[in-house]
Formats: sequence, C-alpha cells, structure tokens
Amino acid sequence: MAKSDKIRKKLGLGPERKPLFGHNRSHALNATQKISKPNFQNRWVEIDGERVKVRLTVREMRTLDKKGIFIK
Repeated sequence: MAKSDKIRKKLGLGPERKPLFGHNRSHALNATQKISKPNFQNRWVEIDGERVKVRLTVREMRTLDKKGIFIK
C-alpha cells in the first residue's frame, strides 16, 4: 500500500478518482472521444500532529471541511 493510500485511509477517503470516459454524440450520431478529468488540488493536511501534502479533489476537500479536518 502506497503512502498516499494510507493517508487517504486515515482521512476516511477512498482511492483517488479516475477520469471518466465517454462519447460526444452529434445530431448525426457521430461519436468522438470525451474525457472528464477530476479537479485535483495539492493541499497540506494535518494528521496526528504531522503536516502532510495530499492530492485531493475539490469535492473531497469540501467533505473534509464538513468533517472538521483542517486543510491549508
């Protein structure tokens, strides 16, 4: 298990989000590739008195804020 996975587990988060894949469909039903990437941000989080840099999505930051975990 990687260090980032352990940190995410301590924060109560699951594995990192992956990009979503699909197609753009035109009126003529032409299919072109579409990728939706997660909005990752690098933030400092304090865990057990230690500051750790973590890669979080904005949605995860909002969840941690709601739980009362301090994010810089």
